[in-house]
Amino acid sequence: MTQIPTQQSNKPSNKGWGGLVEKVNNAPDIQTFHQAMLDLQCKIVAAEYGAFWVKGPDDNPMIINSWPNKLEGDQIAEAVRDLLGQSAQSGFDRQASHVLKVSPEGQEEDPGVGAHVFVTVLRAAGRIAGVCTVVADCQDPSVINATVPMRELAAGLYEVFVQREAARQATQDAQHVRNAVALLGTTQEAEGFTGAGLNLVNELARQLKCSRVTLGWVKGRNINVMAMSDTEELKRHSEYVRLMEVAMGECLDQQQPVVYPLPENAEQILAEAVVYSHKKLLANDKGSHIVSIPLRMRDEWIGVLTLEREEGFDGMLVTQLQLIADVAAPQLADRYESDRWLIGHAWSSVKWLASYAVGPKHVGWKLLSILVMAVLLFVFIGTMPYKISADFTMEAQSKRIIPAPYEVDLAKVEVRPGTQVKAGDILAILNTTELKLQLGEAVSQLHVYSLQRQQARAENKIAEAQQADAAIKQNQARIDLLQYQIDKSTIRSPIDGVVLTGDWYDKVGGVVEKGKGMFEVAPLTDLIPILRVSEQDIDTIESYIHTQGALPTGALTTRSQPDQDFKFMVRQIVPLATPVNGENVFEIRSRFATDNWSQTADYEVNDTTVHEGILYRAAKANGPQTRSGAVQPGTDNDVWQRANWLRPGMEGLARMDMGKRKIWWIATHRIADMVRLWMW
Repeated sequence: MTQIPTQQSNKPSNKGWGGLVEKVNNAPDIQTFHQAMLDLQCKIVAAEYGAFWVKGPDDNPMIINSWPNKLEGDQIAEAVRDLLGQSAQSGFDRQASHVLKVSPEGQEEDPGVGAHVFVTVLRAAGRIAGVCTVVADCQDPSVINATVPMRELAAGLYEVFVQREAARQATQDAQHVRNAVALLGTTQEAEGFTGAGLNLVNELARQLKCSRVTLGWVKGRNINVMAMSDTEELKRHSEYVRLMEVAMGECLDQQQPVVYPLPENAEQILAEAVVYSHKKLLANDKGSHIVSIPLRMRDEWIGVLTLEREEGFDGMLVTQLQLIADVAAPQLADRYESDRWLIGHAWSSVKWLASYAVGPKHVGWKLLSILVMAVLLFVFIGTMPYKISADFTMEAQSKRIIPAPYEVDLAKVEVRPGTQVKAGDILAILNTTELKLQLGEAVSQLHVYSLQRQQARAENKIAEAQQADAAIKQNQARIDLLQYQIDKSTIRSPIDGVVLTGDWYDKVGGVVEKGKGMFEVAPLTDLIPILRVSEQDIDTIESYIHTQGALPTGALTTRSQPDQDFKFMVRQIVPLATPVNGENVFEIRSRFATDNWSQTADYEVNDTTVHEGILYRAAKANGPQTRSGAVQPGTDNDVWQRANWLRPGMEGLARMDMGKRKIWWIATHRIADMVRLWMW
């Protein structure tokens, strides 16, 4: 760092420690606290310059307080500001308090002697809230370490200040709620809407020292003054009341509080409000302030509270008034409705019904009634195709699971899921080193037993020869087993197809358990949909099979390409219910019409066929009996679409045709079953 000039005369005033700590503890706001904290940090190290920094919008340190001046205007101040800014950035980066030596240019000083920058990090709720940087000239190296506890202790006062401010804000909010509840109590003490309104405006005028508080209420498209503080009889036709109603309408049109004159640091929503009528209302009352708060009942704006006084209305007071308005509005609305005559209530109900039954809309109601009757008649007489919906999963019909032949280490893997293989292709190779050693040992023992048998026969030892002969047979069986296992160490694909599962590349060298499935191989052209039908529908399917004498058909579509449908035919119903997602379902095995393409066959839309090993779906009907004739798949045409994107494991929705049923039965049979079960 660069050496900067020092100013002995600019040190903080020699205030007592108690006074500085008291100033920090009793700071009324955050700005005062920052300045008091900076003064205390300067006092601890007898600093010559100091600054308090926070993170700016661009994530760079931003100065908010300085000692002894604004650190600008001359070359020395700018140099000090730059030095302190670099030190503050160091504090934010390190996230810990530290001390930086200011090295003179071209000079060397003893460690701990000379100008130093003391960087103190202030935290609140575990986060860095600010950094205090001060410059002091140290003559004793021990001073640097001696000031560390005091600087950290002073920094800890920031956490205390934040907690105190949070407690004060919570107390203030609780007081606002208590005030609102107290005002609500004044409205409940009075009888009727007018009395409740007078109590509310009088209590607001007393508590907030207002010269006038006025309550306006919406009637039709207008708003009328209903109550005014300290006023028993309103002169509704006076000029002031007219101007007041216009100002209330201005607030109601904007559906937000309106304050005039605007307080300092007003929120943007208040600053953008139109105040023309409020300004006109105060034209003859210079020095007064006015605020209008709209009253809302759910989504309907029902009135306005307007307050006038000599003291201004700050943002906190406006928020408190909004809380009071939200609490009082439902009570006032209830009193207003209760004060109406019975005939008024009846008339309101009649108007509400008339708006729907008569007037310009009465023709629509008549047409709607005729339409409803026609729909009901059609529902009870008409029929429509009934389809049973069920989820399905694609499975490979000719899937082969290749297990591990015995427990051994995995030596090599040749394929991954998705690899196209032929019958006999190598999938993986197991480690046979130990088996070959055992085989060599068994061959050696076989040779030893053979020699023992020859010797026993030469010496005419029949018993020993027989024992050796038995050992030879036992060892030969072991050799055959080891050779069989070695031959099985090369795992091959039994069929042509695609590897569906079995990613063993990261398990090379590990032990494979005997009988554990290592790979699944299946041809992608031999797919079948497996439907999962709810037990509520299985009886309907069985009834259809019994009455029609044939298995049902239907169409299905996948979630990946719902724009393509496929016809299917039910092949078998598995007579066992299994729980799936909390519901008992039956498995129905189906199939596509996936015979090889024939030039003499007729194909309808959504039929499927196989041509040259590729699955196709008919987008249009074709065949000898159709206008387009027999169209061969694979050619450049819009009759056949490739369906080789179908994969095992794909899911979708299938619908089975159950013939025509009465519409009312289709709509109500499930509800009827539930009611019967509930009443049983």
